[in-house]
Amino acid sequence: GAPDYPPQPQYGAPRYPPQYGASQHPGQGYVYAQPAHPGAYPPAPTVVRPLRTIGAATRWLLLVSAALGVVTILIEAWGIASLNAYSTGSVGISALNSYDALSGLVSVVALVVMLAAGICWVVWQHRAASSLPAGSLRRSPGWHVGSWFIPVIAFWFPFQNISDLARVSRAALSTGTRGAWWTLWIAAGVASGIASNVLRKTETLSSLMSALTVTILSDALMIAAALLAWIIVARITDAIDPRTR
Repeated sequence: GAPDYPPQPQYGAPRYPPQYGASQHPGQGYVYAQPAHPGAYPPAPTVVRPLRTIGAATRWLLLVSAALGVVTILIEAWGIASLNAYSTGSVGISALNSYDALSGLVSVVALVVMLAAGICWVVWQHRAASSLPAGSLRRSPGWHVGSWFIPVIAFWFPFQNISDLARVSRAALSTGTRGAWWTLWIAAGVASGIASNVLRKTETLSSLMSALTVTILSDALMIAAALLAWIIVARITDAIDPRTR
C-alpha cells in the first residue's frame, strides 16, 4: 500500500534559497549553470543619467565655435591683406585699426562660446562616465573631468577616457575617428601657442603676418577637431542614452 512517511524531496531540489546564477526549470528544481563563489552578488543596476539635452547643447556650441572659426579665418586673412597694403602705402593706419577692432570683438565672442562648449563637454562626459557600470572604465567620472585641467597628463588622459566611453558603450566610433580628433585638437593647441608667442615678440610687419598665418592654421585645425568632436558626442550619447529608452 501507500507509504505512511512523507515523500522524499525530488533529487536535486534545493533545500535553501537559490544563489545568484541559479535558474529554475519546471519539474527539475534549480540548476546551477555556474557555481556561485562566496560574496558573489548581482551587480547593481546602472542608472543612465540624462545625456540627450546636455549632449545637444554641447554639439550646438561646437558648431557655433566652428562657424566662428571660419569667421576668424576670414578676418585674419583680411588682416594679412591689410598689412600688405599698408606696407606698400595703399591704405592708411585706419584700415589696421578697423581690423584690430573687428578681430578683438570676434575673438572675445569665440572665447566665450568655446568656454561654454568646454563646460557643457565636461558635464556631458561626467554624466556619460557615471552612466556606465562601475569598474568598466579605467578612471572615475571625476577623473574624466579633472584630467582636462592637469598639466602634462592632459595630453593623453582625456583621449583614453573618451576611448573608454566609446568602448564600453559600444558606440559606433572607430579608432581612426578618435585618433584624428585628438591629433587635430593637440595640433591646434600647439599652433595657437606658437602664434601667441610670435605675436608677443613681433616687432615687424612680416613677423606679424607670419603670426596671423599660424593663427589661421590653428583655427583650421580647431574647426576640424570641433566637427569630429560633434560626431563623438553624438554617437556616445546615442549608445548610452538612446532615443528609444
